Amino acid sequence: MWRRRMQDLARGAGRDHAPLFAPLLFGVAAQIEAIAPEAMAEDATRMRKNVGELQRMLSTDAVFCSAPGEAEAMVLSQHGQEISPGMLAAHPRIAASLEAAKRWQADSGEPVVVAALTGPATLAARLRARGVAADDETLFEHVGRGLAGLARLFCEAGVHVLQWHEAALPGEAQSEHWRAALSTVGNVARFHRVPPVLVVQGAAPPSWPLQAVACPTHDQQPAPLPRPHGRAWDSDPAAWPLLPDDTAAERLVTTVGEVPADADLQTLMAQARHVRGR
Repeated sequence: MWRRRMQDLARGAGRDHAPLFAPLLFGVAAQIEAIAPEAMAEDATRMRKNVGELQRMLSTDAVFCSAPGEAEAMVLSQHGQEISPGMLAAHPRIAASLEAAKRWQADSGEPVVVAALTGPATLAARLRARGVAADDETLFEHVGRGLAGLARLFCEAGVHVLQWHEAALPGEAQSEHWRAALSTVGNVARFHRVPPVLVVQGAAPPSWPLQAVACPTHDQQPAPLPRPHGRAWDSDPAAWPLLPDDTAAERLVTTVGEVPADADLQTLMAQARHVRGR
């Protein structure tokens, strides 16, 4: 059911329904085995075990095979302008995420598999900080190609949602190039019937790009948008409200960033029950 609904979201279609509850829970799952989140992120078996167990504990319908991090920037800065799928897939963290996604895709329980990745504006800023010298248009074209390659790998591995997380918006002079990069990755996702979801921290864009499924916070966009969209909650579970009902305008609820890896699991379980009004 939820996998089909996410395909509908990719087309901007489908009937209204209560949103998919998919807070960005990744590193916190490493507590299940009392290991470091970094160790779990590079081990597909441990990732699937820990994230899957946390999903069972919280009775959610989604699992995350990745969280935004430095892996994307490391790969793209290391290999310059020539980015092949093999280069992307060879990074230990990306390889583990892809393998976990493939295993979940075959899961008879049919969880919605989500890949959360760094957005193009944030990635471009990180590459600048690493010394990548290029004009804005060239840099965002490079980022768009790289993220499109990642999107293709994750879609072919079987993910059902792609989330692009921006730590900040691009400058006004970069806005057009940013939207072009979003269009590049969005086209890949929608070709595979996967919704490309955009989450932005801080201020909202002047207008939410049509190239992605907008996922604003309540502060960014209190009223529903005129097209199918999501909603981003606070990363702190203590701030989570109740989930909307079947008449909701939102098709999914995630968090604006990753739930902290050191979040208390008992509190997390209590909040997961709270949002459902239990």
